[in-house]
Amino acid sequence: MDGYSSRDPEWKKEFVRHIQRECGITKERFPLMALSTVDLDGRPAVRMVSPRGFVGDSFLRISKHDQGQYTSDVLTFCTHAQSNKVAELVNTSEVQLVCWLPNVRVQIRCSGHAHLLFHPENPSYSTLSLDIRHRVWPRDGTDAESQERREEKHNAELAGGPVDLANEHVAIDAEFIREQAYLHHSPVIQAWYSWPAPGRVRLADPALYPPSLPQISDPAEADRFEANARRNYVLMFIDVNKVDIFNLDQSSRVLYSRRGDTSWSITEVNP
Repeated sequence: MDGYSSRDPEWKKEFVRHIQRECGITKERFPLMALSTVDLDGRPAVRMVSPRGFVGDSFLRISKHDQGQYTSDVLTFCTHAQSNKVAELVNTSEVQLVCWLPNVRVQIRCSGHAHLLFHPENPSYSTLSLDIRHRVWPRDGTDAESQERREEKHNAELAGGPVDLANEHVAIDAEFIREQAYLHHSPVIQAWYSWPAPGRVRLADPALYPPSLPQISDPAEADRFEANARRNYVLMFIDVNKVDIFNLDQSSRVLYSRRGDTSWSITEVNP
């Protein structure tokens, strides 16, 4: 994760601080989180997932024109289009994520809604249902921040007081974000997305399970598996609306609740 900026909500700052401390010890890129959904029979379903980061991070730029100008509080994860969790999220988008960071002794829970972006050639494809423009803002010290400051001042003068920017001028290319996320995986992980549907009975033909896309010697077969992998790659955008951070060493617990696009309430509660 790329850190945080001054405009980020307080929960994201705490989230990033704790995760950077934990990963500084474990040397991992991301900590695992448990993702809880509701299955098609109405029962809870949970599995471990690895966050890709926040929209705006180094390999999750909002468009090809973004040179690291923007950041957000939208968490991203990835999954196989034919996995059970995709069907569950299409049916019920509400999710909760939790991670325990054992070295810094902090538990983080995030609640919100999952928005799925499929490959354009996938039969389930539709445009992203979350308008990310209302969840992004300029990073500190960038040209985008300077432009926004000027626009805020101009709009405030016209309105006779402070106003919120709708970010209508910010160009979001969701497919570009999804493609970046896919390309950032290793060839081994990319190959997994070319495999048959997860959770189904394993087929006898080992050729259906290439360990790595570059290891496929036949060019036509390599292209076919690559195309399957891209079609099966789904990027999940988590629109977080509530965060619960419990610090065991400090015996402190804080709840963060979304009040608007960029406004949050903060409440200290008993552990």
